[in-house]
Parts: sequence; C-alpha cells; structure tokens
Amino acid sequence: MIGKLTKGTSFSGCVRYVLKEEKARLLEAVGVEGSPEQMAEQFELQSLLSDKVKNIVGHTSLSFSPEDSLRLRNDDALMLKIAREYMERMGIRNTQYIIARHTDRRHAHCHIVFNRVDKDGKTISDKNDRYRNEKVCKMLTAKYRLYFAQGKDHVNEERLRPYDRAKHRIYKALKAEVQNAQNWNELKDALAEYGIDMKFKVSRTTRDIQGVKFGYGRYIFSGSKISREFSYLTIDRQLERNAYAPSYSYRETVKDNAVPASPLQERTSDFEEAHSSGLGLFMPMPTSNTSDEAAFEAELKRKKKAKRKRGFRL
Repeated sequence: MIGKLTKGTSFSGCVRYVLKEEKARLLEAVGVEGSPEQMAEQFELQSLLSDKVKNIVGHTSLSFSPEDSLRLRNDDALMLKIAREYMERMGIRNTQYIIARHTDRRHAHCHIVFNRVDKDGKTISDKNDRYRNEKVCKMLTAKYRLYFAQGKDHVNEERLRPYDRAKHRIYKALKAEVQNAQNWNELKDALAEYGIDMKFKVSRTTRDIQGVKFGYGRYIFSGSKISREFSYLTIDRQLERNAYAPSYSYRETVKDNAVPASPLQERTSDFEEAHSSGLGLFMPMPTSNTSDEAAFEAELKRKKKAKRKRGFRL
C-alpha cells in the first residue's frame, strides 16, 4: 500500500474529482452531505474557524498493489477499515472527511479528502507527514497482510512521468546488463541497444574518472541517482568480478575432466574414509590445492593497489 499526499486551498475541484460519478463510489462521509458542490461549501465553512491555515484541503490517495486486487475487489468494508485506521494513525481526527473508492485503474485505490481545520478550529498538523505517511503505510501493509512490492522491479511505467519513466528504463537496462558485461566497453555497447548513452564524469584537472552518467532521450542521470548499486565504483567492481568469471568456469571444467583415479588411489581413498572416525580423528587433514584461488586473490589485490596509486584515469 502506498499513500500519496497533496494539499490545497480550495475544496471544490478536489471534491468534484474524488466524487466523479463514472469512476467513484462514496464509502463514507462525515460532517458533510449532499452533492459534491454542497459538500465543498460545507468544507469551506468549517475552514473559516481558523485564519491561520493556508492549505486547508488535505487529500490522500491510498493505492494497493495489483496483487491485492482479487482480495479487495468486492470488499469495500476492508478498504474503509484500512482508510479509517490510516487517518487515525496520521492524526486526522475530529474533522470533516470523505472516503471514496475509484474503479478506473487496474489496482484498487481510494481517496481521502479532509479538512485541515478541525471542528474546534484547531489545525491538523502536517509536520513530517511524508515520513509518517511512509511509516504508517508500511505498518498497515504488514498488519493486513497486503502485498509488499519488491523495490523498483514492480513499477507500472505507463503511469510514470517522462522523467521517472526514463530513469526506470535505465535502471532495468543496468539491472540486466551489468551482471553480464566484462568491461566498460561491453556495457556501453549493450546499453546502446536500449537507446541509452553512457559517459564518464572526468576531473578537469587530474583527468581521473569521478563517476558515470547515463542518458535516455533528453534526460541524463548519474549512476548513483539511478540506484546506489549503479555508482561508478560499484559497477567497476562488478565488471572486474565478471572478467574473472571464466577462470572459475575453467577450474570447474578441469575438475570435471580430471583423469580417473588409479586403483591404488581408490584403495587409499577407501582407507581414509574408513578411518574418518575413531583414531582417524588424530590423522592430519589433507590440504586442498588452492593455488588458483590464491593467484586470483593476489591479482585482485595487485590491480586494486595499482588503481589506488594512479587514480581512475581514462
């Protein structure tokens, strides 16, 4: 469940939108009644109890994952219960409000419109409301066993603004290609197939690489702005690991194609297995051949040491 907060200075447009007939179903109205126009007038009248609040309109949309659609499809009572508890935990009390469900999207969602001037003329605080909103939504999602979306992998691109859509497409491309490329040139060529341009951010004085940027259309983002896992250093380490991946595959191939043990070796193995308990505990353990792994680790350390000395240069 995700909550989106907005505030405004006039109730008429907000109430008309929330109660639009072809897509809305009113679940509850407290302190107001009648047509959308009449409700808006009643909201405005109560707001006159205080002249300290500029943004008198409180508006929250609660959106549920498509995974919860089947459960919430015919259960207005559950949606209303969740919306009421959300308001209580957000400190929206003793005031006028309406809760309406919309049916124009694939995912279930509802809208809450409330008066930020309560019935006693006091202000309903919006202090840290973004942080509190996120915390309450996560808590209610867990309490009612709703679906937790897995980060950026479950995003409806069609509903994103162009800026966010470009950012998300770069994210998906990097997610798919960084794990496969073995160097920066391979990654650049792979991203070009998605229509994504890649450039390094270089220091004007030292010519050291300070970061990486990705462009899609007219939008450009630094790697760390796409996601922390796509900063220059993080990608560079992953590409370095990918470059050494064939050495591991080679060792597995050698192991699989090893010459079969001789009968004498097989008898020796049987003897060692038979004595793995009892007095065999006092026998020295065989040491495995780790020369390849040691060489690999030494090469990594050598490259990192050299990189620290010269910086990241083009």
